[in-house]
Amino acid sequence: MATRTFVVIGSNSFTGSYLVDALLENPAHRVVGVSRSPEYDPLFLPYKRRTKAEFVFRQVHLTRQFDELVRLLEHERPQVVINVAALTEVGLSNERPVEYFETNTVGNVRLINHLRSCPFLDRYIHISSAEVFGSCSRPVTEEVLFNPSTPYAVSKAATDMYLNTVIANFGFPATLIRSTNVYGRHQQLFKIIPRTVIYVKLGRPVELHGGGVSKKSFVHIRDVARGVLLAIERGRSGTYHFTVPSEDTVADVVRQLCKQMGRDFERVTRVVGERLGQDSRYWLDCTKAERELGWKPEIPFEQGIREVIDWIEGNWEQVRRQPLTYQHKV
Repeated sequence: MATRTFVVIGSNSFTGSYLVDALLENPAHRVVGVSRSPEYDPLFLPYKRRTKAEFVFRQVHLTRQFDELVRLLEHERPQVVINVAALTEVGLSNERPVEYFETNTVGNVRLINHLRSCPFLDRYIHISSAEVFGSCSRPVTEEVLFNPSTPYAVSKAATDMYLNTVIANFGFPATLIRSTNVYGRHQQLFKIIPRTVIYVKLGRPVELHGGGVSKKSFVHIRDVARGVLLAIERGRSGTYHFTVPSEDTVADVVRQLCKQMGRDFERVTRVVGERLGQDSRYWLDCTKAERELGWKPEIPFEQGIREVIDWIEGNWEQVRRQPLTYQHKV
């Protein structure tokens, strides 16, 4: 069986690490992981369990070492490049917009512009964000106009628009992927689901910004990773959405976690002010992914959050020593 080479840019990220793991399930896949930081602790990298997998990691900064990244791509000549690289902490984008645009827009545009002339490339996968649509009052398809409400969302939308022009003008074999909120084991500990579990165990109050009334559709990261692989094998140039229909608010999600942990929701939560630019709901229509890729979510939310609880409890001594807030890296 011929070996197929994949480069995953942003392999340290939650989504990137799961894409690496999903790709390595196939022994004919060789995967090169690229991130600006040194390879993370195995606590946050699901693919580390695959000790015999064909994987190599390279520390290369997308914006500061672009020439080195180009040399790496020319050396590896991957058939598929998956780009997850982005600054994603939404609130911080209000304070550091230039940095967000340098990475999420300028850095990614430079990469796409280079890749469109690479003869070895069969498919480019770009991981975008549902936040480009802002608050949604109905399920939005891939063709709905953008309405971003934060610098982060604007920086992502700008690259999406550029990529769509490259697809239209040059026939670039690119696929954009958007999902609603992802979750699962190995996620960053400051995210709402793992953070709730940790704070409950520590006896610290779980803060509900704005009362936790914004609606969040959580889709398991393994379902999204499976969708990306389907898009590589079956998809066309363009965009696909992945989501799970849900009317749950953030407070509802925390309530479900408390129930599974045998704790009283009212006792462990505290209402605080809303975050700047918080959208009330991200609501994607994934009919196209169902029709063209045969994709549907498979992992029930109750099962998924149980996995997260068990992961944290099974690694508690290591988890409790980790930072519980976002650590910005420059």
